[in-house]
Amino acid sequence: MDAVVGLLVMLLGVSHGVETHCDGRQDGAQCFGALGGTVFLQLMNNVSEIHRYRLLKETTVILDGRKNTILNDLIADRYFFTPNNGIFRINQLSRFDDGEYRLETYNSRGRLSERSLQLTIQAPVSSVRLVPECLSQGEMKVSCSSEGADSPQYSWTLDGKALTDSELLSGNTETNNITLKQHVSGQLVCSVRNNISSDLEERNISTCGVETHCDGRQDGAQCFGALGGTVFLQLMNNVSEIHRYQLLKEKTIILDGRKNTILNDLIADRYFFTPNNGTFRINQLSRFDDGEYRLETYNSLGRPSVRILQLSIQAPVSSVRLVPECLSQGEMKVSCSSEGADSPQYSWTLDGKALTDSELLSGNTETNNITLKQHVSGQLVCSVRNNISSDLEERNISTCGVETHCDGRQDRAQCYGALGGTVFLQLMNNVSEIHRYRLLKEKTIILDGRKNTILNDLIADRYFFTPNNGIFRINQLSRFDDGEYRLETYNSRGRLSERILQLTIQAPVSSVRLVPECLSQGEMKVSCSSEGADSPQYSWTLDGKALTDSELLSGNTETNNITLRQHVSGQLVCSVRNNISSDLEERNISNCVGADFSVLICGVRAAVVILALIGITVFFAWK
Repeated sequence: MDAVVGLLVMLLGVSHGVETHCDGRQDGAQCFGALGGTVFLQLMNNVSEIHRYRLLKETTVILDGRKNTILNDLIADRYFFTPNNGIFRINQLSRFDDGEYRLETYNSRGRLSERSLQLTIQAPVSSVRLVPECLSQGEMKVSCSSEGADSPQYSWTLDGKALTDSELLSGNTETNNITLKQHVSGQLVCSVRNNISSDLEERNISTCGVETHCDGRQDGAQCFGALGGTVFLQLMNNVSEIHRYQLLKEKTIILDGRKNTILNDLIADRYFFTPNNGTFRINQLSRFDDGEYRLETYNSLGRPSVRILQLSIQAPVSSVRLVPECLSQGEMKVSCSSEGADSPQYSWTLDGKALTDSELLSGNTETNNITLKQHVSGQLVCSVRNNISSDLEERNISTCGVETHCDGRQDRAQCYGALGGTVFLQLMNNVSEIHRYRLLKEKTIILDGRKNTILNDLIADRYFFTPNNGIFRINQLSRFDDGEYRLETYNSRGRLSERILQLTIQAPVSSVRLVPECLSQGEMKVSCSSEGADSPQYSWTLDGKALTDSELLSGNTETNNITLRQHVSGQLVCSVRNNISSDLEERNISNCVGADFSVLICGVRAAVVILALIGITVFFAWK
């Protein structure tokens, strides 16, 4: 035979992404799948009574079966058919899977019935981004986007209700760009969806028209106005006794009056003067309003007096964003920003107090980027302000290590903490009625208090006690924290009560790794591991169900190594847990053996492999 026979066997396929389900039992069904994901097509209820069936993608037969028997080779890591429920699964969806599918079924007399379904592949919605922008007249333009999503559909709400015409200047609740009228504020949500997924972004928006007030009755006054907002300049107490007055911006007269009478035309929608209180208002502030203003007043003899004020226009603080990031050694880098704000000034607090050197690794409380030491946790607030407005963002940060909680109010409580993490020990309900209390680690007193007063020095970056809830926190847990703790409480008569708790420190579960390996007879050995975890416990599922003896050749669902029988395939999950954390790894596995041939070697060197393919013997040799 002159032809060269080539053979490609893909042993394993991994499918990550969105799963979709579609009922294709009606003719003309419209189905959707996520690019890179998995679609489950319900083709029939059960095939046991169907004499013959075929599924074609355009003109290609991708499934051919008779009752419970599959007659053709399915692409092992992509197609999977379950005869007992009639579901056809396609993994790792690509644009090439988009199109029309035709199901042909034949009864025992060979009579054909046909149904078609249309499968449309879409990129899913992800990373929704909502960006507000103040316009010159105080309106707010807001755009909403989702990277790469196909056929996105948008909807907007404000404070949980659909936007109305009284709030919208342009756009509508089904577009991705809207413009809000002046002075609209609240919790704005943009929801994005397509046929396969959805996501949203929410932001608390304030009006663009910030109002500021300034006393310009002293010469050299420094005033500030918000870009797009309004400033009220107090120029005089009352003009009824002032013979003549003029306000000039550089050389332009913007206000000219005599007592209660305005002599010049004020720009109607921008300038407004109130004679009875001497206040000059400027609306819709722009950068052009920035500069020096001169007030000239004249008495009845024409004698002038001059005062100067400086008006600075600043973009207000808005949309403060606080972004934490865990670093390699367990420190936390936190950045704080406010879109477009002029001359922002920053300040930070943790649990209501200014950050200290014991908590800060780098940066200070006046910078927009700080790095917190390992195991610092609590309510972190970044406040941003300039001369015209302020805003803040707060976030409850946990240490970059694992947090655990334990109720130690019962004697002999068994508690667990994560190596490098934080443990919260509930020692008492409230200490206000407890005359005296002490917590000892072996023979060392680590907490000594009377009612709400702590009498001893706690290790600042490791121990923290909250009297009003009786919780004792230990940060940066190490193996030395493992052991027995004794709580001693004393009533007003000095009577002692004791409780013991045992704290066990474990390395958490992380980086679960699932490794499949094909064996010589087509079985699959699968190992599961988690780097460094203490006392790991394992469990396995296949397609959401516990593994059975019909699938397992050796091992069981509580060991970290199993061997699967030939022809077992599906979504395999190994879950690893211990007393402080858990994680899992999943992989879509295909069987190691093809439908019409056997692979006699998987991943090892061999001298000769002999494959029987359509009755022809082919020799492949490796050196």
